Amino acid sequence: MALEVLPLHLATFTFPEGTPKLAGQTGEVLGFAVRHRRGIVLFDTGIGEGSELVDRFYRPVRRSLVDALADHDHALADVTAIVNSHLHFDHCGNNALLPGVPIYVQEGELTAARAPRYTVPDWVDFPGAEYRVIDGSAAVHDGIRVLATPGHTSGHQSVVVDAGEDAPVVLAGQAVYTRAEYAHIAEHRSLPQDDDDAGAPDDRYLASALTLVDLGPRRVHFSHDAAVWTG
Repeated sequence: MALEVLPLHLATFTFPEGTPKLAGQTGEVLGFAVRHRRGIVLFDTGIGEGSELVDRFYRPVRRSLVDALADHDHALADVTAIVNSHLHFDHCGNNALLPGVPIYVQEGELTAARAPRYTVPDWVDFPGAEYRVIDGSAAVHDGIRVLATPGHTSGHQSVVVDAGEDAPVVLAGQAVYTRAEYAHIAEHRSLPQDDDDAGAPDDRYLASALTLVDLGPRRVHFSHDAAVWTG
């Protein structure tokens, strides 16, 4: 079966006061379902329920993961693996809907997520959470691989889908924030001059972005921008 990437619109939210350049603006939260003969691989699961702090500061408008999958004639029971780009609250919030399903995460990211004030702890460690802890790159299924892309967080990772075409499809996550940013990096091999690099804590952000560019993808999807870069 040919691999297929299905975008899932999972939420919108409002950037809180104090967010550089973006306070008061609306952001998008996307996940992705990759169809594979062994089942659906989910890349990120959106914003969960039950966090008073998330609701107060980010005012999310959620779309259920169940409904998002149903748009493509799939259900939670079809999911055989989860890959979280990282474990911030807006990327792992519905993992708990899938107890027992393997969750691929970088070792450093899981360690960071268990420290105070990083994410919503109950959305990381929940009954039935089954982590596949990796360090670097790893294969999930044939044609689907995880690629470490540190920068936005130290344990950030992206997914590369090799569907037998001349070039792969990349699920960048937050290794690159927007299509426009990716296009600039692809052309100039540098960050835009007015870019605050989407909150990246170190210079690995650009290095990881260039790693994705150098794959020569035919299509790149982003976690917070519905626009798709096509090569």
